[in-house]
Amino acid sequence: MIKLLANKLKGSVVIPPSKSLAHRALVLASMAKNEVRIDNISYSNDISATISCLENLGIKIEKYKDYVIVKPSKIRKINDINCGESGTTLRFMIPYALLQNEEIKIDGENRLKVRPINDYFPILDSMNVKYNYNDSLPISLKGSLKSGIYELSGNVSSQFISGMLLTLPFIDGDSKIIITTPLESKPYVDMTIKIAKDFGVNIIEDKNTYLIKGNQEIKIDNYYVEGDYSQAAFFLVANAIGNELSLKGLKRSNMQGDEAIINILENLGIIFNSDYTCKVRNLHGGVISLAQNPDLAPILGVLASNIDGEVKLIDLERLAYKESNRILSTKEMLEACGVDVIATNNSLTIKGKTNYKTGHIKAYNDHRIVMASAILASLVHELYIDEIKPVNKSFPNFFNIYKEIGGEVDE
Repeated sequence: MIKLLANKLKGSVVIPPSKSLAHRALVLASMAKNEVRIDNISYSNDISATISCLENLGIKIEKYKDYVIVKPSKIRKINDINCGESGTTLRFMIPYALLQNEEIKIDGENRLKVRPINDYFPILDSMNVKYNYNDSLPISLKGSLKSGIYELSGNVSSQFISGMLLTLPFIDGDSKIIITTPLESKPYVDMTIKIAKDFGVNIIEDKNTYLIKGNQEIKIDNYYVEGDYSQAAFFLVANAIGNELSLKGLKRSNMQGDEAIINILENLGIIFNSDYTCKVRNLHGGVISLAQNPDLAPILGVLASNIDGEVKLIDLERLAYKESNRILSTKEMLEACGVDVIATNNSLTIKGKTNYKTGHIKAYNDHRIVMASAILASLVHELYIDEIKPVNKSFPNFFNIYKEIGGEVDE
């Protein structure tokens, strides 16, 4: 077990670049007829997986310390591809791989092997794409992406929709995507449309329908990836529970779904200074729907444990299919440290003002559980966790920063 120790975390934190934006920027840049430089890149495991997949599909990418240059390339199979543990990479690569017409095998690792991809199958059937899948990766594909009218469910993963939106603009013919059920995590689809527009690609939203013209072209040669609110959430909550961290690199752009963390914290009684240190802390309970941003649940559970009142996090169904079942792993993390938690298949109810105890936490290979535990340590002061390496999936520098701001890691 690894010991995490913290009292008051204090200092300055530079927020890493948005993983969600970087995935999308890499895919869009690979479609360009000119070189595209993408600045502010961090080589987390997930971003490295997307780069590797693109390279194995013929895309030339020059990698530097904090930027990449994507060269004009023809999409063609060089090798089969492996998406690592990145759900975004997998959902984006299924339609992308169909831009070349050779049989290709797409694989993944650990929990990604069984994360759901069934929503793509009716689309593959309608395009006469042959595929072989036995309820677990790998999946083998043979066929071509075609323009047309496609129906997609909105209640499994917005990444399916984004994957189609990132590829259909670059093939012959116009297309239409119709969302057949209420769209959850819509901010991530909105992000896809906004970044596509930044790259010169136009996608029209009309109620539950997306209209995509074919044969569009990239009209950009440089893109800067803004700071990641998904990662900033851990430090924003750290401030909300009494730490003193000045955050740099965040931009209020409404590009990222997890930017909602600011409004959530303000609604619970937090007012931030311009550097995101706390100006006012008057925390109280409430009910929070995370239908559009479920990944905030672990760190909001930490926050809820420290407030006067009860917080209920609802609309969490899709957390069952993440790197861990995050409803259960979040509950276990909090209970290990003495927090009173009630879980259902779509909610977590946390009673605050905890009498904390030193806990032993199982991370379940989940980066968000690890990072939430590290912030929880600033309340508990000492806890144990079975692994910390999962942070490499999204935020490889997390524990270097943690040590700089006063946390301790005893391995």
